[in-house]
Amino acid sequence: MKRLFLFAGLFIVICTHGVQAKIQEDTTDTTKVKADSTIIKMGPRDNVTVIIRSGEDTEKHKDKSPFRFTFLGGVDWGFTNWLDNGSFTPTDENLELKTNKSSNFTLNLFSGSLNIYKKKWKLNTALGIDWQNYRFKNDITPLPNQPEFTYTQSNVQLSKNKIMSKYIVMPVMIHFQPKSSNRNKGFFIEGGMDFGYLLSGKTKQISEEYGKVKVEDDFNFKPFRYGVIGRIGYDYASLYCKYYFNDVFAPNQGPELNNISFGISLSGFY
Repeated sequence: MKRLFLFAGLFIVICTHGVQAKIQEDTTDTTKVKADSTIIKMGPRDNVTVIIRSGEDTEKHKDKSPFRFTFLGGVDWGFTNWLDNGSFTPTDENLELKTNKSSNFTLNLFSGSLNIYKKKWKLNTALGIDWQNYRFKNDITPLPNQPEFTYTQSNVQLSKNKIMSKYIVMPVMIHFQPKSSNRNKGFFIEGGMDFGYLLSGKTKQISEEYGKVKVEDDFNFKPFRYGVIGRIGYDYASLYCKYYFNDVFAPNQGPELNNISFGISLSGFY
């Protein structure tokens, strides 16, 4: 009689939970689900433990798509300067910058990644906005609406004096991650080209006499620029360096200076 009650109890519990046994002979990856357990007491000494598998088990398949796309694909923040024939000291001493206060900031609005080979080799690209903030050591004032880059000596002492360029940029890079096929995991290096189109320019000066003064103009910046970009890092963080082949200013409209930027990058969100 006791066995009858035991089998009846088991039957009721199994029916209540709606368990269906499934045998899957499949090669796809599945996620293990923790089993629930129910203890049934049939008497003072008899405890029967029944393992109930959840009916909501789902299979999670690997994403086999070779392309990934995301918003807000990363940021670069660092220092910037310009080079005059490889030197940080320009021929025109009035154009010398404060490197520790001249900054570069890039925000990638969209990012994409195309798997090339075993998720170790990828083609990465992005579309973003890049700001170059050149902080002058000397009290000079760049003039707007000029046929070429022109400045005058300021008649007041400036506590802040900078000129800024804003470009829409599109880097295209080869990404190599040797020891991990999982994105954003492990050591990686990447390098390629960076293309930019000028959106605007601006100067900002602060003095006791005039307060904060901003002037917007293109200031003869190069409308289209191109250069190389490289990163070396681990997981999401890396060090980056950018160097642009063409001059900062348009041909015959300013001194022949090249831009170089370097700093920390938080990227790989694709």
